Amino acid sequence: MTSNAPDTAVYAEQRARDWEAFRTSTAPLPDFMAWYEEYSHGWKIPIEFLQPVGLDAPDFLEPLQPLLDALSGLEEVELMPVPFMHMTTVHVGFLMATDVMWSQVESIYVNAAPRLHRLDPFDLHVGGVSAGEHTLYLGVDDGLVSKEIRRHVRNAVPVVYEKARHASDWDDFVPRIDFAYFTGKGSRERVVEAVTPFLDARGGTVRVDKAKMARVPIDPQTGFGDVDVIAEIGLLGEAARSGYHN
Repeated sequence: MTSNAPDTAVYAEQRARDWEAFRTSTAPLPDFMAWYEEYSHGWKIPIEFLQPVGLDAPDFLEPLQPLLDALSGLEEVELMPVPFMHMTTVHVGFLMATDVMWSQVESIYVNAAPRLHRLDPFDLHVGGVSAGEHTLYLGVDDGLVSKEIRRHVRNAVPVVYEKARHASDWDDFVPRIDFAYFTGKGSRERVVEAVTPFLDARGGTVRVDKAKMARVPIDPQTGFGDVDVIAEIGLLGEAARSGYHN
């Protein structure tokens, strides 16, 4: 008997590859803040389609408290504030003259909304722990809906379409929630020792009935601000065919 459930095994496979790369590396731990200053073109604010999990369901981390406790005393990592934690689906760009202008944001929302309305609400099942190059992250099983959101946004929003057209890794997207960042201090071995018992740990389940756009503020003086939601697009499924929705 065959199953119609979406095959998200690739997510777990990517987490395993990422963890093995982190565990076996001999490089010093990176300084996330130093990297982010360069990545963000001097602390410019990004505009993203995302799910603000920490705002919508702040208790999603409760089952993972033992992991957070194991990390809280380490100089190697800093936990991100819960209201900042989010799952990015599309990084549109940074607010600056050579990337995305604030005056474009409304048109991005308006173009994307009719397509995203067609999607059904879905669940985010948080679970599995791994490490990226600059952060520790939680895995997310979304039934592949995030890839559908990305496809619709790419096809509807010209600035995203152009970026996707030139991005060799566009199709390699795996949803994740960064929850801690590396400070550049201490040893990689201490992080590996702390995290290894929790690699298969499960978090909460978050119901998603709106795709959202937001500003994601990080500032060198004040740190991580709350995700600033600037637009919400209802996932209406079949109901989207009954008329115009915005």
